Amino acid sequence: MQNSSLPKVSVLIPAYNEEKYILTTLNALLNQCYPNMEIIVADNASTDRTSFLVNKFIQDSRVAIPIILVHQQKQGTNYARECARQWATGDIIAQLDADCIPPPGWITKGVSVLCNNNKIVAVTGPYDYFDASFFVRASTLITQKIIYPLVNTLVQLTGNAAILIGGNTFILANILEKAGGYNTAFTFYGDDAELGKRLSRYGYVSYMPKLTLPSSSRRYKADGFWNTNKKYQSSFWKLVMDQDSLQHTIETKHPR
Repeated sequence: MQNSSLPKVSVLIPAYNEEKYILTTLNALLNQCYPNMEIIVADNASTDRTSFLVNKFIQDSRVAIPIILVHQQKQGTNYARECARQWATGDIIAQLDADCIPPPGWITKGVSVLCNNNKIVAVTGPYDYFDASFFVRASTLITQKIIYPLVNTLVQLTGNAAILIGGNTFILANILEKAGGYNTAFTFYGDDAELGKRLSRYGYVSYMPKLTLPSSSRRYKADGFWNTNKKYQSSFWKLVMDQDSLQHTIETKHPR
């Protein structure tokens, strides 16, 4: 049942070959304690059973929350997100990755930050890599919960950027529209930093350490901890220093 007294949230999920994770993610969304939401899954040219599983989930009579499955054949996270955004009807856009497991209060926390401060246009928070080694899990949590909030404040004071954690972000839909939506020139590394920079021109991008979201560590496992971390950090700081240089260093392949 929808509650019109609360802002409607559109949860956008880009999905490329997500048969291992997608049902867990969808079930976690059904357990959210937030009554006014819709879910839009953008199948990004998957070659596995992603679409089949989502369709079967939608057809389940027990599912009361509106769920839409759309298709985007051009591969890239931002192609999928932009495709999903075109179907969104919410006041707030929630970005969620298909390998994340949102806890019951995830949407409520994100919405409360946006609704209680009219200077904030987006709110983001850290990942907790639940299936990672102790070293990876601990080091990334320390970095995200202690260092990132300080860096986010600093770079916004200079007007050069803002930190966004791509699969754990809430954005005012009208601001995202004004900012031009998702930039499809960025298909993976650099896309979140570039969006954060554009959003920060319209207001403050809040980094909330308590908005922690469990996520798989598959990117680190696929490409190695140090190499993956280097790519994330390099893309962010290149954008802070010189956006044009980032345009020439984008890595388009999404690690799986």
